[in-house]
Amino acid sequence: MGPHKKNMKEKKKKESKGDIVIRKFPLRLTGEERRLVDTLRQKAANLWNDCLDLHWWLYDVYKIWTSASEKKKWYNATTHQLHSQTIQAIIELHEETCKRTRELRAKGEKQWRYPWKYKKFFSVKYKKAAIKCKDKKLLFSNGKQQSPLVIPQPKHINFHTIKSAEIVWHKDQYWMHIAVEVPKQKQVQGNKEAGCDLGLIHAAVLSDGKNHFIVTGRELRSLQRYRNKRLKELQKLIGRKKPGSNKRQKLILRKRRFLEKLERRIEYLLHTISKMVTDWCVENHIKALYIGTPDGVQKNTKKKKKTRKEIRQQLSNWSFGQLIEKITYKLNLRGVKVQLVEESYTSGTCPSCGEFSKQWNRNFHCPCGAKGHRDLVGAVNILDKSIHKQFKKDRELPKIEDTKYRRVLLTPIVPHNGAKRAVA
Repeated sequence: MGPHKKNMKEKKKKESKGDIVIRKFPLRLTGEERRLVDTLRQKAANLWNDCLDLHWWLYDVYKIWTSASEKKKWYNATTHQLHSQTIQAIIELHEETCKRTRELRAKGEKQWRYPWKYKKFFSVKYKKAAIKCKDKKLLFSNGKQQSPLVIPQPKHINFHTIKSAEIVWHKDQYWMHIAVEVPKQKQVQGNKEAGCDLGLIHAAVLSDGKNHFIVTGRELRSLQRYRNKRLKELQKLIGRKKPGSNKRQKLILRKRRFLEKLERRIEYLLHTISKMVTDWCVENHIKALYIGTPDGVQKNTKKKKKTRKEIRQQLSNWSFGQLIEKITYKLNLRGVKVQLVEESYTSGTCPSCGEFSKQWNRNFHCPCGAKGHRDLVGAVNILDKSIHKQFKKDRELPKIEDTKYRRVLLTPIVPHNGAKRAVA
């Protein structure tokens, strides 16, 4: 590629006025369409495996790394029965993965490995040139030797905003991930910083030193507990049936559908909580958010003999990683920097005297007489630890009067016995 074409590509990227977001929806496929997608995924996997073979063969024999342009000369629509744009997308993904791994290994992170694992199935990718719209239907071209995949155009997606698409296998079902361009969100104007403490009862607690915000996590925890209880009942029923029987297969299908439904509801709660966090940061002009990572919470659970099973189950249900990922994604669109901080001793260290004391409930009590909200103290200490690299004394404890409290509401769930049950 000449320098003129590179400059043109960079210019087009700069002229892009919007953000790229992913819209996801399940595919309702007929038997013939499903067989077509299965075949495409197998052919995409063969292309990925060929890229691996070429990459390692050239390195082992000649000690050179291949580039995307060289692989595109080797593999095209003649060698693989896929659309030319799909072939280019898979090759570019392999090149991008190798490049990122090379950069990380150069920084000393030797645990990262170049792509090496062969695939039996691989996600089918489509660029803009392989997607067409006709009679309110999206046509995904698969080359001359394969029929196109036709699906109804979703009402919430404008065809002219589509940049790329990908067919993904998730939870025993095919999903379509479409990358669309949306208007660029207004960037946060300000230089304030805030700390965020994640938890089970309170999903997210934020503080910038003066303003405080609490998002409850009781609804999320309630859904997770209901899922565990119902899953236990279904597993008992499945265990009583003969392996391979129709009744056993029906129960397995019922369990799978139940888990998929609960997963969608939990996903909605996580999106809602992350949206509340984002709105608070925008409202208070937060330019940097420090999130405490509760990685070491599970270390001392084995010492508590009476409640270790209950605590381990609660911690295993705690989806703080997904929540952090969603908060980071949404805040980055707003121009807010998100940084993860180790949160040891943040909820038990007194901002007034600087001494640590063990806390047993939501109310913070210090031997020096200071009182407050335990999670708010944790958020304030995360912010102080991130800015000054240590805890400082003679600070005011956060006041409940300056705190906003929000909760996520869901419609009631109707259990299998027909009785209504509130989520909260």
